[in-house]
Amino acid sequence: MLRAVQNTAASQLAALAVKSAADRRFTAAHTMASYSSGAALDWLGRFTNYEQQGVPQAAGTDSDAGFDLGRMHRLLGDLGDPHHAWPVAAHVAGTKGKGSTVALLSSILLAAGYKAGAYTSPHIRSFHERIAVGGSPISAASLDALLAAHGGTVEAAHSREASALSHFEIVTALAFKHFQEQQVDVAVVEVGLGGARDATNVLPSASLAAAVITAVGQDHAAALGGSVQAIAAAKAGIMQAGRPVVLARQPEPAAEAVLLQRAKELGCPVIEAHKEVQFHSAAADESSSSGAAGPPLLQQRLRMVVTGQTAAAFEAPVEQIEQEVRIRLLGAHQLDNAAAAVAAAACLRRHGMRGIDMAAVAAGLAAAQLPGRFQLCQFSEDAEEAAQAAARAAQGASSSGAEVGPWVVLDGAHTPESAAALAHTLRELFPTAPVALVMAMAEDKQHREFCQAIRTVQPSVVVFTSVPIAGGAARAASPGQLAGAWQAAAILGGGRARGGVRTRELIQASVTAAVERARMELRSQRGQRGVVVVCGSLHAVGAALAQLPLEAC
Repeated sequence: MLRAVQNTAASQLAALAVKSAADRRFTAAHTMASYSSGAALDWLGRFTNYEQQGVPQAAGTDSDAGFDLGRMHRLLGDLGDPHHAWPVAAHVAGTKGKGSTVALLSSILLAAGYKAGAYTSPHIRSFHERIAVGGSPISAASLDALLAAHGGTVEAAHSREASALSHFEIVTALAFKHFQEQQVDVAVVEVGLGGARDATNVLPSASLAAAVITAVGQDHAAALGGSVQAIAAAKAGIMQAGRPVVLARQPEPAAEAVLLQRAKELGCPVIEAHKEVQFHSAAADESSSSGAAGPPLLQQRLRMVVTGQTAAAFEAPVEQIEQEVRIRLLGAHQLDNAAAAVAAAACLRRHGMRGIDMAAVAAGLAAAQLPGRFQLCQFSEDAEEAAQAAARAAQGASSSGAEVGPWVVLDGAHTPESAAALAHTLRELFPTAPVALVMAMAEDKQHREFCQAIRTVQPSVVVFTSVPIAGGAARAASPGQLAGAWQAAAILGGGRARGGVRTRELIQASVTAAVERARMELRSQRGQRGVVVVCGSLHAVGAALAQLPLEAC
């Protein structure tokens, strides 16, 4: 499906090297300098942060043990009910694919000329990413101004609620207030946990153009009821009577049954996105080796076929719409997220946003980016050496010189399903390259199952490490825990296949040290350029971006 597989990986990767390093550099030092607001973050850090500490058991379920949405409604009332000010909203829940779907839908809205607010979590490089308007994170000055204007109201509410307001509830309320003050045309809101008792689940029915539910699976199981059916029920909590529901492809039939039954009970029209928006490989186009949409390696070039209610919303003279599109988010799994975004965009159009047309859909899909989702990078020194080698080759000279270090792939995959998707995409792009995994995870994830899925890439080395989760160590898994899970996965999987790669298992104290060791291990092998893959947590990805001199490809 990926455009890259239509030519040899080597030739396409070499073509990347001629791209200007200045165009690709995104050092974390620059990013953090652009968005630093220490006083504001310190103030927010005073409130209970469940992302850092761990969510109480059953807190995301619609039960007596669940979070109290009443205090969220009261806080928003104190702030003037800002969420009633937006004419249109889309609410996005799911186990995996939420962030990608929000990014894709927000990009479509931007291409259509709308001022869209996007609320997401967690962040990768900076807290400010969580609150964005028009594709740009809230600035440090704007965050400071927001807290200066409304911090007193929040403090008073916190006292009234017996200090029960959480960090996420407060940030959510302030994001909604920011959207109101910025007079957004539409808000795209990602659920933090589950749905039914999530702080975002306060959107008025009148403005809800679509409740979008991406793939549901086993994650945060203890907080959401334990079984996949209970998890699906929690996520179905964002549905509202009579309002459209967009369902992405569901890998778990039991979860899908729960979602469809709840939609039926509420009288919600259901759009099954993967049935109404389908993608097929497009023919090769050798003339598009570079350009605004990026080199072919870094995009999927596809033919999109739209039918059903989604096609009808665009008022086409035919029952089936076909359009060539490019998607920069890589992997077959991202096509399900793109389908959900397109179906949701159709719902927004039906809700009155007539500026959303197929041209905006295509432009938005092509422009959407999201860090930490199969993000291909390389070290600065390797980028320079690769560019020089490519220039020498282009002139017919010998390409000999300093050996180029491995590629770096940053992917926040942390569930067995996302690990399987990462493994598939990795081997589709780099079918024979030696791979070194760098793994850091939260303590409450399915470590053994994750390892079983990611082992299929047959890495030559895996380096286990630890990373703070939301700035704290309470939820961080130790390297020893991960090493034990890897070994258990090997035993359950029957060990190494005959003729398979023997995997060296190492431990390092930090993500930085782990990446450097993985890089050294691959360079010692010589031959084909390898790939270092940082995975297991978006926090690990954030650490790599913040601490390593990486350049995006």
